[in-house]
Amino acid sequence: MGIEVVTVSVGGMNYTAFKKVSVRAAFNEAARSFSFDVAAELGASATNRVFAVGTAITISANGDLLLSGHIDERKPSLKGNEAQISVSGRSKSADLIDGSAEHDTGSFKKKDPKEIGNEVCKKYGAKFRSDQPLEKIDQYQLTPGESVFRCVEKMARQQGLTLAGTADGDINITKAGSKRQSGALVEGDNILEGSASHNGRNRHSEIIVRGQRPFGHGEDALEVEETEKDSAVKRHRPIIIVQDEDTDKKRAKKRAKNRKDRAAGDALKATITVQGFHDQGGKLWEPGNLVWTESPFLDIAQDMLIESVDYEQSEQGSFATLGLTDPRSYGGEGGKGNKSGKDWEQ
Repeated sequence: MGIEVVTVSVGGMNYTAFKKVSVRAAFNEAARSFSFDVAAELGASATNRVFAVGTAITISANGDLLLSGHIDERKPSLKGNEAQISVSGRSKSADLIDGSAEHDTGSFKKKDPKEIGNEVCKKYGAKFRSDQPLEKIDQYQLTPGESVFRCVEKMARQQGLTLAGTADGDINITKAGSKRQSGALVEGDNILEGSASHNGRNRHSEIIVRGQRPFGHGEDALEVEETEKDSAVKRHRPIIIVQDEDTDKKRAKKRAKNRKDRAAGDALKATITVQGFHDQGGKLWEPGNLVWTESPFLDIAQDMLIESVDYEQSEQGSFATLGLTDPRSYGGEGGKGNKSGKDWEQ
């Protein structure tokens, strides 16, 4: 892919001439972010008004939406005869991260995380959606002052799900690896730059989750404990996790397994830069998708999960920098066709 046509739409006008434009989308971030530098060609006052803090903004590449949000910060600067304004902000879901949850009673019974989330953010400009089946929560009490994001994130995490910011500004409660990019990332072909990290520092021989239920009695309610073993760790390296929220044996077992899988997945990460924002099939590189990655030097030959994408256009061209991780980081299966270093087999 060649140069992308990046369009910033604000105040009913479209702008395409920028010194540099960057948009970041990450699977583990509930809001996308952007920054760009604009010359004060309309005059300082006019340009400052166009890009005023709080102004709604959308950014697209070749007609595909990258971000819909608002301007958080504007920084005018002067140097000699040069003047420019640096603008940055986040997608609409930033308000769900920064703002407090609102509800008359704060008490919920037999509702899933999406239902609870949308009840506590009714006045906000963003909402929750999900492409995964969600479990009902027996009982949930909102903590006074907690953010909308925190309220939903802790429930979603218990179910092995992630809150990812979408291009249109909402938050998707989702699971990684359900979609795949076209083509592959191959050393000597389309990989312009690459680096990798093989790191087993956070893996443990046993993951022990302990907790209790806020109601009931007996061992199943007051002494909940489940264990998962990581057979790849040969030394004695246990870790105990105390679950603060309502916990039963099923949830504790799931939490232990998720913790084991995430540590195994986090042991293999890579950063790869390619030209353009779209894959070989013409689709945007998107966080949460799988892509076959093959690089002898980086010791990777397997499916990798796109954890983050930094889209950047400047005078040097259009580039996407992909943050990759083993799919187990987010509860997926070990990299399909895995021929990477055997240290990372589970």
